[in-house]
Amino acid sequence: MGQAKKDRTKEKVKPDPVDDDDDDEDDEEEEEEVESVHAKRKKEKSRKAFMKMCRQLLAFVPLLTVVSQQPLMFKERQSGVNAAKLVPLQLAVSGAIKWAKTSPTTLRNPAINGYLNMTARGLLTPFEYGQYNWGKKSKRAVPNDKTWSKAWKRTSSSLNRVAEGDAAMKALVSAPFPNVPLIGSYLLVASALLVFLVPGLEYVVVVGCGMILQGARGFGMEPQPELYVMGVLSVVGIICMDAGNKKIEIAKAKRR
Repeated sequence: MGQAKKDRTKEKVKPDPVDDDDDDEDDEEEEEEVESVHAKRKKEKSRKAFMKMCRQLLAFVPLLTVVSQQPLMFKERQSGVNAAKLVPLQLAVSGAIKWAKTSPTTLRNPAINGYLNMTARGLLTPFEYGQYNWGKKSKRAVPNDKTWSKAWKRTSSSLNRVAEGDAAMKALVSAPFPNVPLIGSYLLVASALLVFLVPGLEYVVVVGCGMILQGARGFGMEPQPELYVMGVLSVVGIICMDAGNKKIEIAKAKRR
């Protein structure tokens, strides 16, 4: 009799789980999935905004380097030969003015010379302004010399000096076709002025730096640290741009 009672207790069946509890658990899991998707999207937007900001900050480096007329290539002074330097903005302006003097296009349309001179003076104005505010001439400058209007007036004489150029500048401008350093200066100046507004021009900045590096070495010049810094930071800007454009695949929540 005792054995029979034990068998009856073993045969007791456990009650089935209530289906409503399972539905509640599924709904909770689904809500958690939806919340994680929104969090991922918010995180992706923040990442894109941060990468865009980094790219724009790095884009200021080529602009400031070009406008401040930093020499990217330099040749030490030797016996009987003066020191030579390559300033992309000066080389580009000098080459453009020389082209305008002999080009049939400018001869047919003399107004182009006026636009070219105004553009060149506008690009040279920040350097003249900086020279009398933070540069070598700031100590002797009077308040009247530290204005933008005065800097604009000074570009009239500085443009003539850049257009004439020294012996090294004339040699660079008069190099035979293809004039690699001159073409590189054109590309570098144009891309540096617009890279802040147009993403992707960092590639042109890198190409311009490479052309200046290879072309000016034929004239015995050596690269300066500014050239490497500008090229490396442009590459970093390209990486930031690609990282900002990269999309993260977010799995959609599946309803049961």
